[in-house]
Amino acid sequence: MRVRFRSLLPPSFQSEAFDHAIKEQGKQAAALRNEGTWMTSRCSAFVLIVFCAAFSYSRASHGQFGEERRRGDLSTIQLTGGSVVEFKDMPSTALACSQPYSIFLPPSYSRQSSKTYPVVYFLHGLNNDHTSWTVDRYGNLQNKVEEMILARKIPEIIMVHPKGDNSFYCNYADGTKLYEDFIVQELPHFIEANYRGMKDRSHRAIGGTSMGGFGALKIAMRFPDRYSATAGHSPIIFLGKNPLDVPEEMKASRFFQFFGGILRPLFGDPLDQGLWDKNNPLLLARSGKLGNLKIHFDYGTADRYNQTIRLAEGVKALDRALTEAKVPHSFKEYPGEPHGWALVAAHIEESLEFLCQGFK
Repeated sequence: MRVRFRSLLPPSFQSEAFDHAIKEQGKQAAALRNEGTWMTSRCSAFVLIVFCAAFSYSRASHGQFGEERRRGDLSTIQLTGGSVVEFKDMPSTALACSQPYSIFLPPSYSRQSSKTYPVVYFLHGLNNDHTSWTVDRYGNLQNKVEEMILARKIPEIIMVHPKGDNSFYCNYADGTKLYEDFIVQELPHFIEANYRGMKDRSHRAIGGTSMGGFGALKIAMRFPDRYSATAGHSPIIFLGKNPLDVPEEMKASRFFQFFGGILRPLFGDPLDQGLWDKNNPLLLARSGKLGNLKIHFDYGTADRYNQTIRLAEGVKALDRALTEAKVPHSFKEYPGEPHGWALVAAHIEESLEFLCQGFK
């Protein structure tokens, strides 16, 4: 099969964001586009690189890229039912900095000072942050969480959204930034010490979207003794030996350099295959060593990344791997539905009910 790489990109990437990425990535990449360069059957890996370069541009002047991805006003959000969302920082040895997070506290939190609550951690996607779930563009999800609590669809919970940067929630290969350690060790310890969060596995769950879907699934699969349930919306599941396994002729591309710039700090340069394997949800699923971890993930057939990064194939491969390993799980395909936060907004009831089903 021979394909023209630009034709696979969604319309929003073919316009301003794509052109900006090309301009930023250099004249050589722009020339390739303008000449209508054709790629071989292995173009899917190259298209992934193009996707990431275009995706990095988040501040175009109009259209979907002009909408707010992060919250500017970090004052406390007071919800009508009595819940609050606070934006805070916490000290992190793993990241050698003060790392931001947002926290949802349920209606009774301020009134019942002795009550403790289950905790759900939720991880954002690429180029978002700990505030993104509260913006208009992504559905003001704090309101949906409170509505579910008030309707008694889920118990009162504390919900924590940490800032994960573009880390895929993995430790850096050289040990300089330990995002997985931050999520798995430091964050729960801090939350349980400073808020009235329950401290046992049966009252702790983790979810996420896109990059955060990858992060939530792989963290829970790596540490099933720490989480009772996990849910990934539109999770990025990479196919193949590893994400940087591309033809030699593609490695000089500035697009490849951009994407490699995200992954090399995480998995080494050259990429450490053993380190990638330890973080690969497909291999973790095939191991079958997941205890009684409850697993849910979903995607939409209109996901804009089904063509560029073969997202649909990735999540279906995960479904097959878990099925073949005889690991009980929930997998849903939503016809005609999109990627990321839009999918979360449409199906947060399903995922939160799943994450909270074991909370007593």
